[in-house]
Amino acid sequence: MLQNFRFARYRFTYTAQEPLRMPQHKGNVFRGRFGYILRQTTCVETTRECKKRCQFPERCVYSKCFETPVPKDSIILRGQPFAPHPFILQPPSSGKLNYTPGDTFSCNMTLIGEAINLLPWIVFTFDQIGKRRIGLQNKRGQCQLDKVESLPAHDSDQPQTIYTADTEMLTDEGLMLRLNDVMQATPHATDAIELEFLTPTSIKVNGKWSSELTFENLLRNLLRRIRFLSYFHCGEDLAVDAPTLIKAAGAVKHHLRLTWLRKDRYSYRTEKSVPMGGFVGKARFSGVLEPFLPLIYLGEYLHIGHHTAFGFGQYRICGLRDNPPPIN
Repeated sequence: MLQNFRFARYRFTYTAQEPLRMPQHKGNVFRGRFGYILRQTTCVETTRECKKRCQFPERCVYSKCFETPVPKDSIILRGQPFAPHPFILQPPSSGKLNYTPGDTFSCNMTLIGEAINLLPWIVFTFDQIGKRRIGLQNKRGQCQLDKVESLPAHDSDQPQTIYTADTEMLTDEGLMLRLNDVMQATPHATDAIELEFLTPTSIKVNGKWSSELTFENLLRNLLRRIRFLSYFHCGEDLAVDAPTLIKAAGAVKHHLRLTWLRKDRYSYRTEKSVPMGGFVGKARFSGVLEPFLPLIYLGEYLHIGHHTAFGFGQYRICGLRDNPPPIN
């Protein structure tokens, strides 16, 4: 399963050079500036409607990140305009709002499959994000991109520095991660698992966004997301018996302690507020889990649900044991 699936994790660290103010959820700022500057620096068209005017969308750096075209002969999402984004943002989780010169902060990004080849463009864009100022509208400040690090599968392992402000050179594409790396980085479960949803998470149930989380709903969303990312960005369909897995998932029990958070954002492109939100908190699942673990492990790195490009849908595996303690 997933022989060709690969991804890479990066950490971009900045030092503020001017005072600036950030929102509580910083994914809106980083996602907005990343898209705006990447398009401005790579796109040869002036129109906002890329699909109608661009003659080479399959070669465009911006299109590959934000408007990945669905091939006409695709067996998945046929008739849909775009495939899922091949990147996941993990913005600073700190509640800090005001930054003064000398303060540092980091933003993580995960790139999937062919998007790893775009790393030079992405590093250049993140450098420009700092130079062109970042923060809330009218409260932006200039920052220096100090370094870019390639992150291993396990956070306790040493990262690899692949770019510094001193040299302004990208020396390597970093560590390529695969399913085996993820499996080795995570302790194996027996019959119980706890997930903590760190950022707002919204999933689809029967084609509609829902706050109802069962293990079957979780698995359906993991299957769909991992299959789409693998198919469109790694050139490989997901070879699993999905109906059998989904049927087995229905027997897994769940205990939830979740709350719903609403995190609307203002879109400067459409000039209107966009509703965003999802559940956060803990979920405990118990039953026969072994067949589902590869998908759950990958989901920890790939996020799940809606707005993953803003950092939403992030969870961590906080317990893998026979008898986990009650959720507090």
